[in-house]
Formats: sequence, C-alpha cells, structure tokens
Amino acid sequence: MKKKWMAAVAAFCLFGALFVSPAGAVHEGAVYSGVLTALNDSGASGNAKITVSADGETMTVVVNGRNFNLDGPHAMHLHGKVDGENVTASSCPTSAEDSNGDGIVTVLEGAAKYGGVVLSLTTEGDTSADSALAVDRYPAGTVINYSRAGIDIPDVLKPNLSKLHVVVHGVDENGNGALDMDQAERSSLTEDFPREATAPALCGTLTVQATGPVQTGAGGLQAAAAGSGSSVVGGNLGGTALSIIGLALVGCGVLSLRGNRRLTR
Repeated sequence: MKKKWMAAVAAFCLFGALFVSPAGAVHEGAVYSGVLTALNDSGASGNAKITVSADGETMTVVVNGRNFNLDGPHAMHLHGKVDGENVTASSCPTSAEDSNGDGIVTVLEGAAKYGGVVLSLTTEGDTSADSALAVDRYPAGTVINYSRAGIDIPDVLKPNLSKLHVVVHGVDENGNGALDMDQAERSSLTEDFPREATAPALCGTLTVQATGPVQTGAGGLQAAAAGSGSSVVGGNLGGTALSIIGLALVGCGVLSLRGNRRLTR
C-alpha cells in the first residue's frame, strides 16, 4: 500500500505541473477593463470593459464616455499592433506624437503608439476594420454609453486582448461643438472627413481583471481573480481536493529529500 501511495505521489510530481497553470492564462470568460484618458484637449473621460464569453469566441464590450467637446459622431475601435499571427503591446499616444507640431495628434500620428484598427465598435452590423469609418454606426453626442454583445473575436486576438487599446475618436477644434465637414484640415486617413472626425479623443489600456467562469467545489461557477495566485486547477477544485494536492506536494518534497540523501550516501 505504501509503495502504491508513493508511486502515485511520484506521478503527481512528474506530471502535476502540466495541469497547473496561471489563472491569467485563461481566455474564456476573462474580464478586461480600463480607464480612458483625454487626448487633443477633448475634455472627455471614460472607461471601458470587455467580457469574453464562456466559449471564448465572442465578447461584450462596454464603453462609457462623458464631457466630449464634440457633439457629433465618435468612431470607436480596438487598436493594436498586429503583424500576421504576432501581436505586440501597444500604448496610448501623448503630445510627443504630434510630429508636425500643429497641436493635434492625428489618427495616424497616434497609430505609431496604439497601432491600427483591429475591431470596430459599431452599434450594429459589421465590426471588422472595414467599418472603421462607418460614422453613421457609431455613438454620437457629448456623452456616450455603448454596450454591444456577441462581437466576434479574431483568433489572433484571443490570447492578446490585454495588448490592445480602446480609442474613441472625434474632437472639436474650433470651439463650436459641432463636426465641421468643411474644415480645411482633412483626416489623415481620408479626404472624405475633416480632421476633427478622426482625431483621437480618448484612449485607454485594457487590463485583465478576472478569468473564468470556473467550476467551484460546490458545483457552481465563479470567476477566478487574475493575479490572485490561484490556478486553473485550484479554481476548479473544492477544499478537499486542494487538501489532497497539498499533501501530494508535501510528498513531492519527501521524495526529493530522500533522493538527495541517497545521492549523498
């Protein structure tokens, strides 16, 4: 019996690490949030939240913003630096990105930091980068409260949502509060829109808040807090199972100590 128990502990020591991974590595059910800060003297502030579905295929995105100086359309996107299957961390621009010194960080000047459009946060229809300039399908006004569920997540983004940024566009440059379609300065993306329409107004980093849902020992579901030191195995097991794992880990230590003693004899 003793030999069987020790053999079981040895197997756990050899293979247990394969089943214990950081909770932050879980994509399904993860929750991300971020504070949005003003750019280009937009006067705005806001926040964003992304909740990944239980199967990891879609997400619900919530964006709240207030005190925009532009009472007009606000195109909103997830921006990122994506090159094929690789995604590198992006960041929000500062006034240092105003390369020509005209007082406005344009959408392309900002892209040096936050990357290109990877998803369009439209109110309806397509959410791909193809809808980046579909201004009639974005929220408008000095206050926005956006929420949309069922947005498909491209495979390349699934493990990389924390590397993306939420960017809300649209600022008022001349103080009249309206979008001036005849503005002399045109968007750095297209001559079809004034610079006001596409200049970034808010930007924020996405930080993972929780992962899950995970099965608890009581048979229910809960989200495991990211960065809490919990694991996928730990989040799925009750107290009894965790006690068994703890005993097995002690056994690993005993086996290791015995091995070391044999080597020194």
